[in-house]
Amino acid sequence: MKHIIVVCLLCVMSTLTHAKQREHYKKKLVYSCNFSKQEDLNDWVMEGPGVASIRNGKLILTPSYQKVVADYFSSKGQIFDGRITDYYKPLEDAIESEIGDEVKKYYYEGAFKGGHIVYWNKFHTPDNYILSCDFKSLSPHALHMLMFSCTGIEGQSVFDKKLNPRCGVAAQYTKGDLKNYRISFFAPFRGTSHMRKCPGRILTVKGEDLTLKHPNRTHRLKVVKYKNYIAWYIDNKLCFSFTDETKEGSLGGGQTAIRLMVPAIGSYDNYKIYEIHK
Repeated sequence: MKHIIVVCLLCVMSTLTHAKQREHYKKKLVYSCNFSKQEDLNDWVMEGPGVASIRNGKLILTPSYQKVVADYFSSKGQIFDGRITDYYKPLEDAIESEIGDEVKKYYYEGAFKGGHIVYWNKFHTPDNYILSCDFKSLSPHALHMLMFSCTGIEGQSVFDKKLNPRCGVAAQYTKGDLKNYRISFFAPFRGTSHMRKCPGRILTVKGEDLTLKHPNRTHRLKVVKYKNYIAWYIDNKLCFSFTDETKEGSLGGGQTAIRLMVPAIGSYDNYKIYEIHK
């Protein structure tokens, strides 16, 4: 019995040692944005109806119709559940009242799906990198995401004019002509953070969502992407890791972005990208 316990302990210690060795990288800061001045927003591009502003040295992202949806859920005594879609009707009506028939640009497969935003960073990452930033939710409603290793389907910039137009509708990023990884978090209805690979919206892994334990605090988010290995940290705690062995192969460098669903508001700061190697 003692022999078995010793062997088990040695296996655990070996696994932990291997994990530490695997994530021991040399890093070099290649991009940094601390939102100390208005000009910092020149590094970013908004897609979808949203407002990016700087308040007290932090990036504040607010979907333009956030209040419409928040008021809708407040009237029902609910917190937004990512599986609920009945808010789309009052949201569509609000947008149509402002832009008329142009509301149809937010349709996908004949149904309204708009109001969400993607805020692209222009910097193109190296193949192996760490992305980190500070995050605080300014709304009790979900959902926030980090998108990374994003390119066109042929590896081109996400801003290539040959790509299909985008306006924040989810399927344009998950089922269209973009390749990317995306991690979603601050999901009270779900309780876990998820990583998907696109196109295809393939759920690759899920783990803890520590932003929910202290929803009113600022959290440190970190993505480690080294070759085909990806790790997700919240407040320096590993929430999950994934080795991309899918038949399509792992993704390399690309653009990064912050995505918010329409009921959410977020504060972001200290957005940094490090090139890493061993």
